[in-house]
Amino acid sequence: MASSAIPGNIGLTPRRILLRWLPTLVWLGMLGVFSTDSFSAENTGSILWKIVHAVYGGMSERQFEILHLFVRKGAHFTFYGLLSVFAYYSWKATLPARRIWTFRWAGLAIAVTLIAGSLDEFHQVFVPSRTASVRDVLLDVTGALFFQILIAAFAGGRRRKSSVLQGALAQPESVPAGTPPPA
Repeated sequence: MASSAIPGNIGLTPRRILLRWLPTLVWLGMLGVFSTDSFSAENTGSILWKIVHAVYGGMSERQFEILHLFVRKGAHFTFYGLLSVFAYYSWKATLPARRIWTFRWAGLAIAVTLIAGSLDEFHQVFVPSRTASVRDVLLDVTGALFFQILIAAFAGGRRRKSSVLQGALAQPESVPAGTPPPA
């Protein structure tokens, strides 16, 4: 059998697969840039310092250090969480299934995030202005898990809504006049 029983798999050429992975690959490239010296704490700190002082005025150095830490760690959580979203949809397009959501796509997306985060931290070992941290990888994976839970929750909601709509749109069999609707 040359054709697949899953409709989404028909015509999945290498070019189409590449197009479906393009957002994930571009995001991985951006994360690679963020791993360079240009985005070290010292460089991002000086930019953030100027922004904070322009918007809020004075802030103690200690307050700024805390804010800077939250911004940097929030970026890890969010950017790697978004990587998992892009990877999820890439896997979904590459390995289609009849369901709206599968553990397979989510698990593979989290694996991509874990590998990318680990490689990012490994790369930072060789960048003098950066420090590698296993905690950052854990934060990356936590972001990925959070975003995958959101995807699963929204997919579950869509599935329930779809089931309700299908039930409501189904044509009832002939019902004798005067019969009360089912409860």
